[in-house]
Amino acid sequence: MKRLIASLFAITLLFTTAAQAAAEQAEQPSVTVTGHAEMAVVPDTAYISLGIITTASDVAKAKTENDTTMNRIYTAVESLGINKDQVQTAGFSVQPQYKQDTKNDEPAVIAGYRVQNTITVRVTDFTQISQVIDVSSKAGANQINGLRFAVNDESSLKDQLLAKAILDGKHKASLIAETLGGSLGRATSVNLNGYSSPLSENVRMYKADMSSSTPISAGTLSLSADVNMVFQLND
Repeated sequence: MKRLIASLFAITLLFTTAAQAAAEQAEQPSVTVTGHAEMAVVPDTAYISLGIITTASDVAKAKTENDTTMNRIYTAVESLGINKDQVQTAGFSVQPQYKQDTKNDEPAVIAGYRVQNTITVRVTDFTQISQVIDVSSKAGANQINGLRFAVNDESSLKDQLLAKAILDGKHKASLIAETLGGSLGRATSVNLNGYSSPLSENVRMYKADMSSSTPISAGTLSLSADVNMVFQLND
């Protein structure tokens, strides 16, 4: 009987101690901060989107003309020393083109076909950007869709940015704790809000840009990260 009473007393004491510890932890003051970091990155890769659109009354004729022109574009691009693995098909479509006699309220009928083939050319030598546009246009490309600058190794840059954001948040929390006459405790919560923008930038190309003399500057790409952090405050 005495053993049973002692065991019950020990269990009660254990639960009481745990409840007191939880209450003290809940009542412990804390500070919430947002750590911020940003950096300007020089892009090292460019993606050029271009292609060919052909139309004809017969689908086979439209596709044959498209294939012939695209083969000339491939040959022209490769003549610049660009490898085949740097060129990728981005889209291919065949669409019927309709016409309708609205005056006589007749149903629409197929008048021809539109074939579109788009490729993306990846270069790391930015002097080749204008060259790719120039030779592709001369080979028959009638669609210069755009230019995208990017950074090849995004993961390591994002890791650096995240580390800086965490250090910034910890610095802010430490400053608050010291100003209040205390010291900074451990972090109880850390949440990454995400990155402000992808490490890429699209540049719209126009007909006037289709020249090897067009100067193109990559500039820099801007990226930032924010981290929400909660720290305990010690007396």
